[in-house]
Amino acid sequence: MRSLPVMLSIALGLTTLTACDKKAEEKTDAKADEKTDAKTEEKADAKKAGDEVSANAVDSEEGCIHENKPADHAAGEGCDHGGTAAPAESTGHFGSAFAIADAQPLSAVLASGVPTTAVKVSGTVESVCQAKGCWMVIKEGDVTARVLVKDHAFAIPMDGKGKAATVEGTLEAKELTEANVAHLKKDGDANLEGDGARQEIFLHATAVELAANS
Repeated sequence: MRSLPVMLSIALGLTTLTACDKKAEEKTDAKADEKTDAKTEEKADAKKAGDEVSANAVDSEEGCIHENKPADHAAGEGCDHGGTAAPAESTGHFGSAFAIADAQPLSAVLASGVPTTAVKVSGTVESVCQAKGCWMVIKEGDVTARVLVKDHAFAIPMDGKGKAATVEGTLEAKELTEANVAHLKKDGDANLEGDGARQEIFLHATAVELAANS
């Protein structure tokens, strides 16, 4: 039969081992918790970064007057609109050949409402998109129309302001939202007054010709 001191020594040893095992388990659990927390933070940071990228992509496209969805635009900041660069020359013919023989003043074409067939109109360039040359505003008398390049087939010279313009395409009345107006101002339309929604005449161009004004 073992003596009392021996039994006490064995009991103390077992207690010490149990305490050590418990501390080891606590350390393991703590390390596991740290790893879990680190992974959670990494995922949160990655999600936040992804959300910021997505938000930037949405912000850059918000208010775009083109009918393409943001996903249809080429990658990059702002509206790339098919990736077509604005031409270096400030005058000349851009797009398809004209199919209509004679051009009429813009005001005369719109005097009886918005035509439903293709037109060929003349006016003076008031402003041009300074991001990609993807739109311009022409004016004749007191009448204006915003020219958009159909299907982004070509771009308009960004230094075209003040040039004589002949444009062939189709017209439509279009409602602009406040976001549209803000986007157009961002792209360089200094002639827009106020920030509210409004209606404009859009001319979806298949051909544009710019010449120096006499």
